[in-house]
Amino acid sequence: MDASAIENLMMPATYGRHLSRLFPVEKLLACTGLTAADFNERERRITVRQALQYISNTLALASEPDWYLAWASTLADHFHGPVSFALMSSPTLGDGLDMFVRYFPARIPYMHMQGRRDGDDFCTEFCPLVDLGAARPLLVETPLIVLQQYLHTVYAVDLGATRVELDYPAPPHADRYARYFKGSVSFGATRNALLLPLAWRDLRNLDYHESTWAHAQRQCEALASSPERTTLGEVRIHLCRAFERSDRRRALPTLDEVAYALHLAPRTLIRRLRRLGTTYQAIMDEFLKARAAELLTNDRIKIKEVAAALGFHNPANFGKAFKRWYGVAPGGYRARHAGDTP
Repeated sequence: MDASAIENLMMPATYGRHLSRLFPVEKLLACTGLTAADFNERERRITVRQALQYISNTLALASEPDWYLAWASTLADHFHGPVSFALMSSPTLGDGLDMFVRYFPARIPYMHMQGRRDGDDFCTEFCPLVDLGAARPLLVETPLIVLQQYLHTVYAVDLGATRVELDYPAPPHADRYARYFKGSVSFGATRNALLLPLAWRDLRNLDYHESTWAHAQRQCEALASSPERTTLGEVRIHLCRAFERSDRRRALPTLDEVAYALHLAPRTLIRRLRRLGTTYQAIMDEFLKARAAELLTNDRIKIKEVAAALGFHNPANFGKAFKRWYGVAPGGYRARHAGDTP
């Protein structure tokens, strides 16, 4: 997918207003079709393509490669509008995280978010819906910094217990990440995610007031996710649950089966995913690709067992699919990542 796939999805010019304080406006807006006056309108909305262009411009203008991490760490609480209000006023940390995952994508429509239990951790995952190109690190890591600020400001937890996973190679300035992320940071992972102890979800917010929280919820509902985005999240959740079962001879879930589980007509499911520039097959491939890599890092699981766990009754078919995903056979991938933690 590319930005044109969701050209009709709009976002406030928030990033542009803040970035214009750091860079010359005329250079920041080059090739975007925007003017400085556009950023003076608080609710001015721009296309995803325009956002990606001016973010790409900032990367070319910046003198230091980690400038955006320093910038993201100084963002004011009101930067994200009603979502920040909900984070600060939620009754528990878990309630705040759930609101963030549900409503924050309304401000950054190129990103899908989902939260789920991952063993003894809670995983908040960031899934780009389009090819973000060189802007990928900035657009993935900025909301991670926002969440980290929230955890520190409201709950004063030990951020050293958190983990960040990023699905791209370590940049030359990887040693600087410790300045901004207090927990461990892993590059070349199978997902972009923040993991924190599951028990933290029950932490109470000492500043919680019922009326304030109710008002925050109403404000966020005004940003309610589209049916398309909600459906995408439900498809991903359905796949996660389907593959948590221990049945080693399961078949790959079909589009019709998923549509039935979501109480949708197959054509409706196809249409909603198409509006986000994706397909059920693409989502399935993305899921299987990530899950296969995760399972292969555990050398106690045989490759044929990995294939069966992912619904491939014929290991040879799994091998072909895996090579299409990663350019190497499963055995070669396992040898290359022999030192990785399962």
